[in-house]
Amino acid sequence: MTKILLVDDEPNIRFTMSEFLRREGYEPVAAADYDAALASFDAEEIDAAVVDIVLPRKGGVRLLEELRRRAPDLPVVMMTGEPNIAILPDIVRAGAYDFLTKPVTKDVLLRAVARAVEKKRLSDEKARLERELVRHAGELESAVEARTTELMEARNFLKAVVDSPVEYALVVTDAGGRVALFNRGAELMFQHSAADVMGRNASELFGEEADFARAAAHGEAGGGAGETSGREAEIVARRADGTRFVASLSVTPVRADGGGVLGQLSVVKDLTAERERAAELKRMQERLAQNEKIAALGRMAAQVAHEVRNPLTGLRLYAMHLRGKIIDRLTADEAALCDKILQNIEHLSNTTEQILNVARPLDLNVRPRRIEPLVGDVLQLLDSQVKSSGVEVKLDFDAGARHVLLDESSARSALVNLLLNAIQAMPTGGVLTVSTRAEGTRLLLEIADTGSGMTAEQQGQVFEPFYTTKAKGLGLGMPYAKRVVELHGGSIRLESKPSEGTKIEISLPLTEEPGDAV
Repeated sequence: MTKILLVDDEPNIRFTMSEFLRREGYEPVAAADYDAALASFDAEEIDAAVVDIVLPRKGGVRLLEELRRRAPDLPVVMMTGEPNIAILPDIVRAGAYDFLTKPVTKDVLLRAVARAVEKKRLSDEKARLERELVRHAGELESAVEARTTELMEARNFLKAVVDSPVEYALVVTDAGGRVALFNRGAELMFQHSAADVMGRNASELFGEEADFARAAAHGEAGGGAGETSGREAEIVARRADGTRFVASLSVTPVRADGGGVLGQLSVVKDLTAERERAAELKRMQERLAQNEKIAALGRMAAQVAHEVRNPLTGLRLYAMHLRGKIIDRLTADEAALCDKILQNIEHLSNTTEQILNVARPLDLNVRPRRIEPLVGDVLQLLDSQVKSSGVEVKLDFDAGARHVLLDESSARSALVNLLLNAIQAMPTGGVLTVSTRAEGTRLLLEIADTGSGMTAEQQGQVFEPFYTTKAKGLGLGMPYAKRVVELHGGSIRLESKPSEGTKIEISLPLTEEPGDAV
């Protein structure tokens, strides 16, 4: 059970908050002061802490500092009944996760604790993944070293040419560059049969850009008469169907007992899979970096929520109350000024809420459903923007009833961001095309516009938080959409050219239709 350390010198508050937490499924560990709190922390495995700033003898800030020293990843929520802005910098520097003002309601307490527990879980998961990454990297390095040793030994024995694994192409050419041996791996890699290539010139089969083919054709099988080591390089080779691929090449001279060059042995490995794995690792690293940015944004958003959102709510209520009291005595210009005040307060509140939506954890409630009706609902919602911009909407939906697991709320928000971006990219009119199609076990949703497009630099930053090309944009819509898609087990890809428009392709895993499961 998740354990929450609750520190307050008032017994009634400790009892009440403990009951709130216990009824929500947490296990509260209550303490009245600094020493009791540390004793409980040492005795229990604490997941998060709620600490009153004002404690007898040693205050809550000192307790926060000591808890963070002992457990740097422990999220600590501070609370007080006497707000004092002067001590906020000390609390922030000490590493407080959140700040609550007494009296603390049940809902506020439970939301703060839930966020803190989730933050602790994510920190623990990140540490575990980092350990796994180090372990896998070590295993991969050992595997590569072992394979390299095997290849170095295999080059020196003709028997290894015949018995080599099929993932390597082994090609032996004579002094004139004609193929003398072509193993099973070479047949699979180059899509030629051994019977078809024997005796033919290597460059004729595999392209002049293949070093081993060119060297064999010109009798360049190595250096001087005493040289037995080969050379290694990357080449662009050609298959029987004309397609080209990047491969690693190791070339070794084949010499007679007297030292004369008989030909050369070329060991070729297709690097396509390795390049794909390297690209996947890069994508994982970028995703980790993105998650770290979102975590930092979350810490900032908690402070924004406390310092900005609550005062804005009060300002909105005061302004609405004042306007209602004096509206009959205002001129039209004065009434319009009051409306502008309310509009700007609403704009600031929406901005704060957008930041919180990106930063807070998403709790998805997924169920099988078709995405096409949801797209239609969002386009209907954006109908006024479509008409005011003179945009023509074209729909090309898959005729089959394809279902995916969707959380309707977050998916709708993501679609609003993506479709609104496409519409706003065409302020003087254009064509917005939305299509879906099934591709294997995936559903592809494509959103294409004929708007202004983006440069390569803009495409590289479009999913970065706070990056925007709009005069009034926050730069949170695209990162939020990407996050929602990835939490649904999907991927999002963007293609764009300046003045030619932008195309966004979303891939989601298909699922069974409702009622199909046994």
